[in-house]
Amino acid sequence: MGYVFLRNKAFKIYLHLLPLKPFIETNLSMMKNKLLKGLAAVVMLILVFTACNSNPKKDIIGTWQVADVKFESQTKIDPRQLSFYVTEMRTWIYTFNADSTMNVKQTDRDIPNRWKLNAKGDTITIGFGTGFFDVPSKIEKLTSEEMIMKTTLASDSTKTTQTLYLKKIKK
Repeated sequence: MGYVFLRNKAFKIYLHLLPLKPFIETNLSMMKNKLLKGLAAVVMLILVFTACNSNPKKDIIGTWQVADVKFESQTKIDPRQLSFYVTEMRTWIYTFNADSTMNVKQTDRDIPNRWKLNAKGDTITIGFGTGFFDVPSKIEKLTSEEMIMKTTLASDSTKTTQTLYLKKIKK
C-alpha cells in the first residue's frame, strides 16, 4: 500500500490494483456507452409509443352510419318491435363535432345534442349539458373507421343493453 498526496491530503493507494487500472477504465467507458445507448433506446421507445397512441376524440369526430344494432334484455322483447327498432336505427346517422355538439339524423327528424368523452377515452356520454338525461355508452371498439358503443338502459329488473355498430362515412 502506498500514499498519494493531493492538495495536502494523503490518499491510500492499493498498489496491487494499479495493474488493473487500464482494464477498469476500459470497462467503465464501455459501461457508460451501454448506459447511454440504453437510455437512448428507452427515449425512442417512449416517443414511438406516444406517437402511435390514437386520440379517441379525434377518431370520434365525423359522421357515422349505424351499420347494425343488437339488443340484450333480461325481459323478452317482442320480435316485431325489435325488428322495427333495428330497421329504424340502421337509418340513423350520428355526426360528432369537435366542439362537443352533435346531431342524430333519424328518419323523420334531426336531434341536436352534446357529447363528451371521459378522461380514459372509453366512455362517451350523450346529452351532456342539454337538459336531457345523460346517456353514458361504453366504447367497446374505436378506430378511425369503426365504433362500437354499448349502452345499458333501465333498471336492474328490466335491464336492456343496446350495442350500436357504427361505420364512419365522413371525417
